[in-house]
Amino acid sequence: MHVFNVKSTRTLTITLFLLIALLATACGQTQQASAPAASPAAAQTSAAQSSDKPAAAAVTSTPSAAAKLETTSLTIGSGRDPQLSPLLIIAKEQGFFQQEGLTVDIKLFAAGPDVVSAIASKSIQLGSTGDIPPLIAKASGLPLQAIAQHSDISGVQTLVVNPDKIKKPEDLKGKKVAYVSGTASEAFFLKIVEKYGLDLGTIQSFKVGPTEILPAFQKKDVDAFVIWQPIAAKGVKEAGGFQLLTATQSYVPGAEGPQALFASYSLLVGHKDFLDKNPETTKAALRALRKAASFIKSNPDESAAFVSKTLETDIETIKSIFLLNKYALNITPQVVDSLTSISTFLLKNEKIKATPDLKEFIQTSYLKAVDPALVTWAP
Repeated sequence: MHVFNVKSTRTLTITLFLLIALLATACGQTQQASAPAASPAAAQTSAAQSSDKPAAAAVTSTPSAAAKLETTSLTIGSGRDPQLSPLLIIAKEQGFFQQEGLTVDIKLFAAGPDVVSAIASKSIQLGSTGDIPPLIAKASGLPLQAIAQHSDISGVQTLVVNPDKIKKPEDLKGKKVAYVSGTASEAFFLKIVEKYGLDLGTIQSFKVGPTEILPAFQKKDVDAFVIWQPIAAKGVKEAGGFQLLTATQSYVPGAEGPQALFASYSLLVGHKDFLDKNPETTKAALRALRKAASFIKSNPDESAAFVSKTLETDIETIKSIFLLNKYALNITPQVVDSLTSISTFLLKNEKIKATPDLKEFIQTSYLKAVDPALVTWAP
């Protein structure tokens, strides 16, 4: 009987084990080679499913996925006041313009009419201005269009008087009253005249610039003035004036309380030529401003600090104005009703020869593309 050697038996066992292992590895490689390669999309889906987030959340938009901007450089104008400029200031300070691929230069002007003139001359592409200047410009034939609201500024329109001479609106008879021509301050003044049945011919009216109005009151060259905030507050604090009326509040002794005397909005306006040629850039600017409106609502004190620094105005004054203004892009029936009323008022007072076509003046398509919920008015 043949007896196996132990050493040779161990060697044979090891050899057989290695052969089996090699065959198994070869089979696995053959199966892997014959299987189709996973697509990039499938790999992305697999990676998403293996993470803590759902697959949809793992796919994020990139600049290449967004519509191409016609231009990335913009100059946007505004009046140097907290009615017209906050959304622009916040969008720049918080990098919202940059997030949308835009490089924006903010140019501040003395008043709304200067902004409109710059848009008309195409030295700036967009501008935030009170509603009166662009309505007058549109009525005169300039191809301007309003693409969004900037803010409801009704509450800041104010009549400040010398309390030694004027106790009630009727006392304006024979007095000297200053206002800024072609702006909401003039429209508000004429509304006061109409509301209280005053004879405009008995009032000495002075059309001055916004930077001239306070010195004139301090020197007693005028007895009263109509202006927006914060100039009105300075007239009270620094020159001893009395805030007799605002568009939304009466301080007339014996007749104090809320009122709806006058409505006014600031608007984001552009030249039709620019808007037609740069729809994606326009939408990008609106997206940035929408973020700014949300930021102001959520962070009013921080927003006030940015605006205070840019406008070089006391932060407490800015905070008080933030309580009066409502910053939003919405195009609503209320906004359009106000523009219709102001247009009629301007025509009646011979500021324009014909009312502008608001259906052509108000262009909702850009804002609708950004957020349909912001447009509740239909032409």
